[in-house]
Amino acid sequence: MSFGETYKHETLQSRRDRSRRSMFWARILGILLMLTIGAILRSEPQLRQDLMDAGINGILKLTKRDQPQFANAPLPTNTKGNGGIRINRPVTEAPDSSALAAQAGRRVAARKVGD
Repeated sequence: MSFGETYKHETLQSRRDRSRRSMFWARILGILLMLTIGAILRSEPQLRQDLMDAGINGILKLTKRDQPQFANAPLPTNTKGNGGIRINRPVTEAPDSSALAAQAGRRVAARKVGD
């Protein structure tokens, strides 16, 4: 076996060892981080509620359900060809996102530092 082949083999082995070691520590740190976040969220119900509210609002914005839905006008009943089908959707008022953000900010600010 030549020096070049030996060096290449040892280099590859070293890279594999470092890769295994880094994957091991990444899993350990991931588990510790998950447990820490879980413990914090379990002990801080207000933070959990604020995060949940922010997540819900973010999902509503992504699905565009935060915008008000307008009701369709009822179809005239004497018009031919409509089959008597009417589609009415309730008008819902979307919460103002800046007001929700301000409310969440007030809730976080109202919390005591030591709590």
